[in-house]
Amino acid sequence: MTALPPHVAIANHKGGVGKTALAHGLAVAAAEAGHRVLAIDMDPQASLTRRLRAQISPNPDEHLHASLAHVLERPAVGEIERILVPCGYGGIYSDRIRIAPSHLDLELVVRSAAQAASERRLLRAISGVVDDFDLVLIDCPPRLLCHLTDLAWTASDVLLIPCEGEYEAVQAARRVKERVIADRDTLNPKLEIAGMVVSRYRANLTLHRQRAVEMEKIVGKEGMCPIRLPEYVSFKKATENARPLAELGSEEKQMASLFRDVYKWSRDRIDTVMKEAA
Repeated sequence: MTALPPHVAIANHKGGVGKTALAHGLAVAAAEAGHRVLAIDMDPQASLTRRLRAQISPNPDEHLHASLAHVLERPAVGEIERILVPCGYGGIYSDRIRIAPSHLDLELVVRSAAQAASERRLLRAISGVVDDFDLVLIDCPPRLLCHLTDLAWTASDVLLIPCEGEYEAVQAARRVKERVIADRDTLNPKLEIAGMVVSRYRANLTLHRQRAVEMEKIVGKEGMCPIRLPEYVSFKKATENARPLAELGSEEKQMASLFRDVYKWSRDRIDTVMKEAA
């Protein structure tokens, strides 16, 4: 592991493509590999916060104060540490995964967008804190041109793009690449796209195979994760119930194994991209 862990944003310009599922699956797989994970939920819908069973107060005021929405108003260096809570699964997951929980009021952070260096607030908040982790995962909102995305990308080394085999999802992924290129000099000169992970894949559908070819044209053959995550109804049930896949039925355990493979590929690919960019 490196002295500073890779900061990985999970992003696409479209909702429902498996963005939070990928963030969740990678966090759990990393913990199973013995790695310590900082999971940052930058989506006001707080799906990652819920799926990891973040141990947050049921009191609305206390929850707000102990969320990213409060920290990012005007963060001190390393302030995110005060809101970090463990994953609620128990065992290795609680020991190895810490969550910076989201809140609906995170949407209001946009009010600070016009202030000088406001896009660096997340980077400031995590400074120093990340030294205790092996991986930082940032789950982005499903919007491209928004202040929360700016915050996430400014604090990231690389992007991973989840994408299902549908026209709109592929076009949204292409927009992500276009924005990285267009705003690299002003937002984050070091930001790179590590690759793309195909989600909700049906190998028996010609359309999905064709879309996978289109995805490869966006990130290149080396940027395409060779493991394609299938669409299992049981997997959706697992995420809805907020439980680790490895502790459920046979289909969920198979998906857990696939996520472990995706995590291994992702770490190898991220290391390669970061070395080439250095």
